[in-house]
Amino acid sequence: MSLLRSMAGGLRSLFRKERVRRELDEELNGFLEMQPRKRMKEGMNRKDALRAVRLERGSLEVTKEVVRSAGWESFVETLWQDLRFTARMLRKNPGFTAVAVLTLTLGIGATRVFSA
Repeated sequence: MSLLRSMAGGLRSLFRKERVRRELDEELNGFLEMQPRKRMKEGMNRKDALRAVRLERGSLEVTKEVVRSAGWESFVETLWQDLRFTARMLRKNPGFTAVAVLTLTLGIGATRVFSA
């Protein structure tokens, strides 16, 4: 897959989460319908075929999480969540925020002075 196509798909999944979730559900449900049919042709009844496929493939929710975490967009989404959490924590503790900003300011300024 080309880089441009990968980026376009990733951006689509970031901004259209509900549609991507629905498409993934449809694809996985289609797969879960196709696999038991193959087993039923081999002689299993429907109930046993469904059970065998579910045991072989594992949980559907785990499969969805594996698919979602495979792309770069999961990294971007996690980074965004971390940044929002950081902003909330800094707003919650203004004293700590002031000390942290002051320390960073002094450290960057000292580095700039002594490196020149």
